[in-house]
Amino acid sequence: MQTLLFREIAALRIRQRENQVFIGEQPYSLDTMIVGQQWQLSLSAVHRFLEASAPVYGEPFRVPVAAVVFDVNHELEALGHFLPLISILVGAERTLFMERLNGLLRDPSIQIRLRNEPSIVGIPLSARALIIGQIVMCFFYRYDVVTTLLSTKPSFDLFHTVADYERNGGVGGGCYDLRAHRIMLHMPRLYEGFFTPIPRVCPFLHEFGHMLDGTSMRHMQYGECRGELPGMTATQRSAFAAAKAAEYACYLAHYHGRPPADGYHPLGHPYVFQTDGEFIAGYWEMFWRNPHTMATHCPALFANWCDYTQCDPRQALPQDYLGYVKGNRAFYRSGERPWPSQIRYHIG
Repeated sequence: MQTLLFREIAALRIRQRENQVFIGEQPYSLDTMIVGQQWQLSLSAVHRFLEASAPVYGEPFRVPVAAVVFDVNHELEALGHFLPLISILVGAERTLFMERLNGLLRDPSIQIRLRNEPSIVGIPLSARALIIGQIVMCFFYRYDVVTTLLSTKPSFDLFHTVADYERNGGVGGGCYDLRAHRIMLHMPRLYEGFFTPIPRVCPFLHEFGHMLDGTSMRHMQYGECRGELPGMTATQRSAFAAAKAAEYACYLAHYHGRPPADGYHPLGHPYVFQTDGEFIAGYWEMFWRNPHTMATHCPALFANWCDYTQCDPRQALPQDYLGYVKGNRAFYRSGERPWPSQIRYHIG
């Protein structure tokens, strides 16, 4: 009987064909076992699940091994592939994370639907847990923010096809509908950044930044979004304003053709300086994906969000995803002029 170590295959694509399960490009017989820290799972059980889940996980869907393992045996280690914080939680905190995850999965205040037009179909547990888990991860140490979020009744719609997504008003691969207070995602994008050991792109985190802005708007009873995070103290809000202003001033220097002599540039791409909402969303994703770079490049903003979340993502993430960092750096070094900005709040 062959055994496979979960930690070595967690990021590989998994699919079934006839009486075999393919992990990456390698076929395995059904008596093969996946072995985790304190558990094991047969590929025969995985095969049965994939056959039964064909309407949801059928081709050309791409999901990593970790997603299907969590669907089958609900092991927190498998979910940890998507949520780095889990790797550093032990004892009571690890138990608390699972309790909060399970509580929110049952909470009617959060609607998560998989829409296969014209109907709403069953949704994999891993997809629901990935959405809920990222919310718990972001605010594990500030659960009052989750309570505020729940009070605004957020919703999440996933779509099998791009055509269904766009027919329902979706743009790009993911978006936030302010009026409905919902995140919309083409479902494959939920798993897109998890085919490597280190998490990469995460459209959900970007759109969740927008949703937090919408939550603040509702909670503070503003007439429009202001690019704010809910639950900030007055001191935190003031510190955020100063840190954002520093990044924005640097952006304007590049926009007006007078970049700093030392070559310094903002961490964010010009796209995130278009509006206050895009600033929050773009930097929120970078806070969780390239925290080491963010701590060095814009330390005041990073420190402010560590204080706000009571969490330092560097502790759980051994290295950054550098795709954003390299791409943004390349833009500012290209000599191309940045785009006009409509940022209005928290800049002075």
